[in-house]
Amino acid sequence: MAGSVSVVLVRPVVAALPSAHHAAFWTATDLTPELVSDDEARISPAQFCVAWAELVRLTKPAIALAIADALPAGAFGIVEYVCRSAPTVRQALLQWVRYLNLLDDAVVVGLAVEGDRACLRVEVESEAPAGGAHELCFALVAQRVRQLSALPFRVTAVEFVHRCAGDPAIYRAWFDAPVRFGAPLNQIVFPSAALDANLISSDPQLLAILTRAADELQARAPADPSLQAQVARVLRDALRTEEGHVDHVAKRLGLTSRSLQRRLKEEGTSFNLVREQTRRDLTQRYLAEKLSISEISFLVGFSEPSAFFRAFKRWTGMTPIEARRAATT
Repeated sequence: MAGSVSVVLVRPVVAALPSAHHAAFWTATDLTPELVSDDEARISPAQFCVAWAELVRLTKPAIALAIADALPAGAFGIVEYVCRSAPTVRQALLQWVRYLNLLDDAVVVGLAVEGDRACLRVEVESEAPAGGAHELCFALVAQRVRQLSALPFRVTAVEFVHRCAGDPAIYRAWFDAPVRFGAPLNQIVFPSAALDANLISSDPQLLAILTRAADELQARAPADPSLQAQVARVLRDALRTEEGHVDHVAKRLGLTSRSLQRRLKEEGTSFNLVREQTRRDLTQRYLAEKLSISEISFLVGFSEPSAFFRAFKRWTGMTPIEARRAATT
């Protein structure tokens, strides 16, 4: 299981960095500001792990707790709002379990009820675990449930697989509960009775709208987002601005040109092949939309219509005009 991570989860990491450390962070992680600002972009679990490691190195070990204190409501978009709109704590956590893959499909989480205790835990770990991300996740669960539950909420225990880089007492004080590092699994534990508490933020009508939207996002998401698919997504916008070259696309994806080419080769393709296929796909769409040949040539990144005609004939065996005529007969 490789998976990918939405840049939405990287933004709190970047926001927590003092500006003086940004240059070192971008260099170490192979990320870019352009990539992190792209709402649809995703990165590898390894990049996410390095991002958290760099944040801790450049700031302090318990930085995840500081982020939890500072993070505004809604920072995690539709997934967070679905949870906040749920009727009870149980339903909110189940929504988190259900839609987490929209943010991070490299891990699997689950909600288990064992007698009088409930556990939100990582069931399948990422190939490149980010301990700081788990710390932030559990801190936010504890904090948000305390804020939104109609009944008092208290954590029973918190367990992390990774070792504590700082003072464990800081974590015990923050969670107001025993915190164990070097545990067999990552989980936050609380009384199972807390699951039935109502949420003061519950909104059934909004929940219905948001779950439909989240389901649509899940349906459109590829099961295993490949780099090839990410390159094609960037190219669909870049071609029309004459930026459909490898250096621009690599920068948008937080990679060097060499890394991009190497990883595409590992997927059995190349940048030129992906660009060619993207141009073909866009051309077919624009022809169906009845755009002019000159418009299509520009939108798919050809500086001269003659070059577009040659490429189209190579793809289909006919000219664009012949193809349009054939489609109308």
